[in-house]
Amino acid sequence: MRRNLTLALLAGLLAPLAAHAGLGPIKLADFRALVRFGTPRFSPDGKQIAVRTIRADFIHDRYDSTLRVMSAGGGHACARVRGMRAMHSVRWSPHGHRIAFIAKVGHYKAQVYAVAATGGTPRELTAAPNGVEQFAWSPDGKTLAYVTPDNSPLSARDRRTHHDLFDIHDDDYLITRPPVPAEIWLLSLKSGTARQLTHGPGGVLEVAPPIGGAITTPSWSADGRWIVYTRQANADDGDSDRTTVMAVNVASGVARPIGGHTSYEYAPRFAPRGLKVAFLYPHGPGPVSVMDFYVGSPTGAAQDVSARLNRDLAANFAWLPGGRALVGIANAGIDSKVFLQPLHGPGRALRLHGLQALSVGVSSQGAVAVVADGTTHAPELYLLRTVDSAPVPLTHFNRRFDGYTYPVSVAVHWRAPDGQYNDGILTYPNGYTPGRRYPLVVFSHGGPEWASIEHFDADEVGPLRLLFAAHGDLVFEPNYRGSDNLGNAHEHAIYRDPGVGPDSDVISGIRMLEAKGIVDTARIAAVGHSYGGYMTAWLITHQHFWRCAVVADGVTDWTEEYELSGAGNLAWTRASLGGSPWNPRSAALYRTGSPITYAGDITTPTLILSGTDDITVPITEAFALYHALASRHVPVKFIGIPGAYHMPQDPVHRELFYAAMLQWVNKYLGP
Repeated sequence: MRRNLTLALLAGLLAPLAAHAGLGPIKLADFRALVRFGTPRFSPDGKQIAVRTIRADFIHDRYDSTLRVMSAGGGHACARVRGMRAMHSVRWSPHGHRIAFIAKVGHYKAQVYAVAATGGTPRELTAAPNGVEQFAWSPDGKTLAYVTPDNSPLSARDRRTHHDLFDIHDDDYLITRPPVPAEIWLLSLKSGTARQLTHGPGGVLEVAPPIGGAITTPSWSADGRWIVYTRQANADDGDSDRTTVMAVNVASGVARPIGGHTSYEYAPRFAPRGLKVAFLYPHGPGPVSVMDFYVGSPTGAAQDVSARLNRDLAANFAWLPGGRALVGIANAGIDSKVFLQPLHGPGRALRLHGLQALSVGVSSQGAVAVVADGTTHAPELYLLRTVDSAPVPLTHFNRRFDGYTYPVSVAVHWRAPDGQYNDGILTYPNGYTPGRRYPLVVFSHGGPEWASIEHFDADEVGPLRLLFAAHGDLVFEPNYRGSDNLGNAHEHAIYRDPGVGPDSDVISGIRMLEAKGIVDTARIAAVGHSYGGYMTAWLITHQHFWRCAVVADGVTDWTEEYELSGAGNLAWTRASLGGSPWNPRSAALYRTGSPITYAGDITTPTLILSGTDDITVPITEAFALYHALASRHVPVKFIGIPGAYHMPQDPVHRELFYAAMLQWVNKYLGP
């Protein structure tokens, strides 16, 4: 549905939806049938597309991938490989005869496997003792560059005799062994011999960055002489901000920097011809800002080519043929769009006709494949034959989801008291009747450098938007300051203001909705995950009108976040709060900006969820919040998710995770 609807138009829009009941409102168990997609990959000639489809296996509690190949013109997506565990990183061979991917067999480490493009039995290509984390074909198809961890400095005898003490630096609190860097090796597919290409200090980035960017595959130059990759200064998982894009000469092993920075460079990719390299780097000021496209080379300086686009570009981007432009994904308003950014001149969004981009691939002829969804459309694979074409669906794996009755979601806009402009998503309950007042669920997204987008079942909100609406609730998802969907100034506005400013944005958004006369002000719930969990904890410490709250993997104490977490959050807190807890300039903010400081004021019944293996937001913070409420007899429930790392990674725990939230909120908001 398009957005910015008035209430009068909304009433007319809902009438035909109510008349077409179909399967009725969707339920949590219905999402078990959802098919998800990996990143689409074109064959070298652009005539075929390889893509993974991913289904939940609730019997074995895992996600199963199937490698499929289909014509870029449409038709049946033929299965090529099924049943291999942890399959990812699908890549065509340069001549298009084979498709390689990373997977596990039995209890062995992940390796690179290849299957004929026409199908057959996959063949193992690598035999790295420590497993393979990333790989890339050489342009002539004769060599694989793969990333594998170094050997541990502790021998088997050291571990057996307990001579296994090790140094800890910027590492997470669950660390049990010395961290080791990962390096690039080159495998000759003809001889089967491998040689190490890169060497310390540091290693290839293998830990999630703190703000933007991502772990990405090494990239070969078209002439096969160079490989570019992201190098981290050390192997400590708290230091994934200390990254530099490097170009290493394949023959000599000599490496040189591309961008000239010592931090926050990510996701380098060589152009399909020549030596141009695109990568991500913050627009500024500082790292709390949108990520821009920079373009450089092993022999020249890098320049920002997307500064005027003013969008937070994701690491999933690709070059157009000839290296004349880049295609990438970024949030804009409540949409996830595909942007075309020439090397010279302004960028623009491609026409997706209301679809929300999840991943993108580009062919050697300039066609664009996009996995996309929408609030009422489950994900499918689409094709844009040129960058000026409209998307055409290529798959229909999720057609069964077309039969449900869905709520209507609209964009809402407002200003906070200090003038900060914000937007968000308002979803009306199924069967909405104008003139009635409804319970309101306020869901705050994580990041905070992310946004609430009109996806079907993606990001942290997952199925909750549709499920709360099916229960009869309004759902409000505010994109408070710090969100990455309204440009650089909006994202940077959270710098040294983690709670007060975003709180003002959320509360003023609620007041805007109340002024429409649609909210039952006695029944409002606050829900959030990660930074959204932080926002929820902050909101219930500073306002007391909430009927109930859910804090899922939520930050409550910035000092603990700095001292104990991994996955770059030490760097995030330092960059966002203006220093460490021991810096006189920032020390007070670690206390005044932490919800735990005010937890004695909480009166709201609160559900707390946390993964026991979460190193992004350590479970210790959840313990502190729980005891602050339980000791004062505030209604509270604390659920631990065994083995979960920040979000459940298996389908059974994921469903139980969302079911717990639904049950808690429904209990307090009532029918």
